Amino acid sequence: MVFFDPSGTRRALFFGSSIAVLLLFSGFGALAYLALILAPTEERIAYDNASQNDARFSKTIALTFDDGPDPVFTPKLAELLQKENVPATFFFIGENVARHPNLAKRIVDEGFEIGNHTFTHSARVGDSESRLRKELVTTDHVIRDATGKHPLLFRPPYLEDVNVGEFDGGKIEGEEVRWAEDLGYVVVGANLDTQDWRVQKGESGTVLERLMSGTKENGPTVIIMHDSAGEGASIEALETFIPLMKEKGYRFVFVSEYFGLTKAEAMPDSAPTFGVGYFLVGAAKIFARVAPVFNTIVMVVSVLGLSRIWLVVAGRRLLVPRASAKEEDAFVPTSALSIETIFGELRATLPARSASKKEVSVIIPAYNEEANIEATVRSIMREPHMQTIVVNDGSTDTTGDTVRKLCEEYGPSLLLLEKENGGSKAAALNYALPYATSDILVCVDADTIISPGTIERLAKHFHDRDVGAVAGKVYPASTHTLIEKIQYLEYLQGQNLEKMVFALGNAVGVVPGAIGAWRKSALLEGGGYSRDTVVEDQDLTLSLLSRDWSVRFEPSATAFTETPNNLLAFFKQRSRWVYGTMQCAWKYRTFLFSFRRPSLGWLILPNVIFFNLFVPLLVPFIDGAILLGLMGYVDISAVLGPFLVYTVFDLWCVAESARVERVKLRRLLPLIIWQRLFYRYIMAAAIVRGIFLALGGSWMRWGTHERRGDCHAALQDMLTLSPLQPQLVPARVANESPQPASLNISAERVHI
Repeated sequence: MVFFDPSGTRRALFFGSSIAVLLLFSGFGALAYLALILAPTEERIAYDNASQNDARFSKTIALTFDDGPDPVFTPKLAELLQKENVPATFFFIGENVARHPNLAKRIVDEGFEIGNHTFTHSARVGDSESRLRKELVTTDHVIRDATGKHPLLFRPPYLEDVNVGEFDGGKIEGEEVRWAEDLGYVVVGANLDTQDWRVQKGESGTVLERLMSGTKENGPTVIIMHDSAGEGASIEALETFIPLMKEKGYRFVFVSEYFGLTKAEAMPDSAPTFGVGYFLVGAAKIFARVAPVFNTIVMVVSVLGLSRIWLVVAGRRLLVPRASAKEEDAFVPTSALSIETIFGELRATLPARSASKKEVSVIIPAYNEEANIEATVRSIMREPHMQTIVVNDGSTDTTGDTVRKLCEEYGPSLLLLEKENGGSKAAALNYALPYATSDILVCVDADTIISPGTIERLAKHFHDRDVGAVAGKVYPASTHTLIEKIQYLEYLQGQNLEKMVFALGNAVGVVPGAIGAWRKSALLEGGGYSRDTVVEDQDLTLSLLSRDWSVRFEPSATAFTETPNNLLAFFKQRSRWVYGTMQCAWKYRTFLFSFRRPSLGWLILPNVIFFNLFVPLLVPFIDGAILLGLMGYVDISAVLGPFLVYTVFDLWCVAESARVERVKLRRLLPLIIWQRLFYRYIMAAAIVRGIFLALGGSWMRWGTHERRGDCHAALQDMLTLSPLQPQLVPARVANESPQPASLNISAERVHI
């Protein structure tokens, strides 16, 4: 059994390690936050500010550069300034310093002045004094750790939104300026903004023109530029501007000089970071390094996801053979999310079928299925086939009694097998194999009913001897609750688009347990149903594909199964599916990207691992990043753009599913909203749970949710809307008994 460690040793080690790691990270985060709280507030520094027309600073220029350090352009800029022997002040973003600490230290070591430009450079840093304080304190700790300096100069991000024209922050209006001063910082503005961040590569002439026209002759000139502006355009402009200004008699100074401060006073030496400050610096470095990696992952996932959606939709439109209009009308519901509508479409357009028996054996594994088993059996016994086998897998309710009564009614063509509960559906199915007289097996869950003609449509594919299995199409038997409707949407997308397109490349990854057909000889060739995983249907499907059998999809072979109708049951079911999917991915990992079985190695397994397991796990992180972006802690454009584009493509996918299924899109739109609000989080939680169980060597047992008898109501609708013709009743039924009252179906109406 994949992942299972019966000794329990791995489980104890894993959960002990998990608790230790959780405590470690919790403690780390708590200490980092404590550093923010305990950081002392510096006394406001006294300085003599120069006026705009101060004669002492006539023909002086202070070059200041924001948003560094940049690993590409900051070194080039520093090289130019050193070559020209020009002082300058760099206002560093804390996140960039945490990412490139050695570069920040190099700037200080080469004699330049540095200042604080907040940690995130967000427009939201001035939302509150607390937010600004955290930004400044975090940046200060990071700069101290990298350079050994404590910068007292501060420039607010997006200075143009505060005040461009006044370089002395003490004369700039704004709450954030006052808050920064209260924290002991000297706020530095500018009176010449080159707007170089707007220019493109090669537009150095534009920057130079702004520099020349804006430089003051009488009084200080504080120029604001950016290290990487225009991909080097600012550096090219300075190569001309600096010599030209020197020729005109201008002197370049540190901006601190305008405030009556020396460089040493503006950025005094600082003791190395110690105590809880270490944890704050560590947290900042982790954030700075993880953020770009996460953004890259989001971009890659978005590109791959969009490509996948486009290929699926385009493949469905262009490559999937279209049935005749009459046949499409027969098998596709038009509007409502209900079985009544589905069978309303089926009623008048079912193709004629022979009354002769098909050599098909139907197997129904059942455990405590008293609520649905009668409806399941009756829906199958209406179809022409050889035999039906019900395996009572140790039920503790009246499942066995119900089937025994049905055996009396239907005679020897319905066989009941009794066995002790084996703990899995695979055991029950394997128990029935020796009793199956046909090489074509149709396996149906005991909480499922099938539509007329399903068995015949599945069986016809086995004329091709390369076919090992055929997947049917599953609908929820009830769509009354929100969760049931969301599952309808899920099945709609997965079967109408993905499974149809994947079938073109022999890449049907799951023949559903609810309705699927198998070649018995192919099944036995692989040892029957495997108990290595908790998803025997998916496991067997991949086993057939790994042995070069063909697996097909028959969209007109429809079944209606009882699905979970509450959150807890839904989570348990999805947890088992996810855990089983992980087991299968691990079991067949040797085929990943292997050309031995291209469909398995290049389509199914990558799709399962990446889109079914990895991408859903990212959803909470992406939503969290968007929330942090709205709060100004991360670059929202890096995640919001791909998120919105992906959402549009996802809606396109739903619209195409609705078109194929002939469901009005407006009926699905509310479901899409709910699906995004909580379904994705349920899947992410199920994946996390599966990962923990797998790493801990734990086994996930088959769980059962309370049966409601949805199949009885569904069968009532089916028979009412599409009554059977007499020739469709198998000839083997010699003495039909009246229809049981529990089904409330008129015997005369259904001609039995």
